Amino acid sequence: MSAKDHTIAPEAEPAAAPAQPMWLDEIGPCGTASGFLEADPRHPMLFVRRRRPVLLVTFDNLSNVSDRAPDRLPWAYKFARDNQVCHLGVYAHLPNWYRDAGLIARMQKLAEDGFFAGYERCVFAGSSMGAFAALAFGRLAPGAVVLAFNPQSTLDEALVPWETRYRAGRRQDWTLPLSDAAEGVADLGRAYVFYDPYFEPDGKHIARLVDAPGAGGRVMPMKCWFSNHKSAVFLRKIEALKPVMEAALFDELTAARFYTLYRGRRRLPWYRGSLVNYFEKAGRTAMAERATRAFRGNIREQGRIGAGRDG
Repeated sequence: MSAKDHTIAPEAEPAAAPAQPMWLDEIGPCGTASGFLEADPRHPMLFVRRRRPVLLVTFDNLSNVSDRAPDRLPWAYKFARDNQVCHLGVYAHLPNWYRDAGLIARMQKLAEDGFFAGYERCVFAGSSMGAFAALAFGRLAPGAVVLAFNPQSTLDEALVPWETRYRAGRRQDWTLPLSDAAEGVADLGRAYVFYDPYFEPDGKHIARLVDAPGAGGRVMPMKCWFSNHKSAVFLRKIEALKPVMEAALFDELTAARFYTLYRGRRRLPWYRGSLVNYFEKAGRTAMAERATRAFRGNIREQGRIGAGRDG
């Protein structure tokens, strides 16, 4: 027998453990909370009941629809868990703007059964496609607070013929119930809508919401200058998204508080680039140079403050 015959084959690498969804720790067989998961090929739902009597209802954004990972979480799951508020997360597996008869009927049935009742506060939230859903379904919980980042008011071409984005969304059935968010703002407690006033397509939707019957004092436009169609991402980068959402959860969000948090944009390169680009396109090169100098000064000041704290 040769030496080769005595060679011991290396052990095979152990197979990687399958991804486990984080929510199993809460509502799995040995979980610490109660709740449910409703499977659906288009719009599954995950609900977790936690200790605080506040309900957060969230809707996935367009960017999530292709994610088929078994450990995928609904939008803002970790945020809700960290704040120990109850959470109903509605997933999206299609770019259909939640125009699904089955989902709409299910949400209406939840409302009829009192699912949204008994909480100190209901907060509906989402971004873009999810923001439309938050506004549209928020009326099912009268008095609800809505956090809508860059929302569309509708994609019904009869109502918004100027909207040329989102071809897949515009092709949906907009005769279904709850298809115009502007119709429901009168039933909301407050709707905070975050948008870039220099980004015209979003601005037109915000105008529809502000001008809707019964919107007075309910729709609160929050201007996220030079964030384009990514206000939630912008706010996260300046570490303002969580504080804004926490303030809304606990009825502490005001315009003054928001704009104080938004001052963090002055040290964000994204903001400087967008501001400079705006001035250069307008032929205002002196202002573009001034914006760059101000940005560099803010960065130096931030460094001095940080150094002082370290000491």
